[in-house]
Amino acid sequence: MNKAALFNFIVAKEDRTITVERSFQAPLAMVWSAWTEPDILCKWWAPKPYECEIRSMDFRAGGRCLYCMKGPQGDRHWAYFDYATVKPKSFYAGTDGFCDEQGNVNTSTPNMKWENNFSENDGGTLVQIKIHFTSINDLEAIIKMGFKEGFTQGLDQLDELLAKQ
Repeated sequence: MNKAALFNFIVAKEDRTITVERSFQAPLAMVWSAWTEPDILCKWWAPKPYECEIRSMDFRAGGRCLYCMKGPQGDRHWAYFDYATVKPKSFYAGTDGFCDEQGNVNTSTPNMKWENNFSENDGGTLVQIKIHFTSINDLEAIIKMGFKEGFTQGLDQLDELLAKQ
């Protein structure tokens, strides 16, 4: 029987951060690939009934991922991730936010700085994410958009995908 997954979702308004910790019963290399290879990432990143579509992904410091969440009615919500730091199989960081389909940043919506840590943990992998916001209003706006629910569903989808490998 598989161990229960560790899951923590901590909102620290005073620090303008969200911290997410999630364990997976899969090897580090497999979990890292699921976060950094577009063909795998698209299988779990969007909460159902949405689908992830990656237009481009240049996974390196200075690179960018341009993607959208495609809804069942054909709606598309474009976003980007600008990679600032990449340390293979252990860490990557960068800025995430909303944009148009050409990648032009939408300055009227929040952007976030992500720090993603990956480590071996008790026969599996622990992913620790710290998301920094410029303002408390930006943090609250993301929460109001359903970030916790959507991201939790995505992480559960990743868990199911890893179990099938």
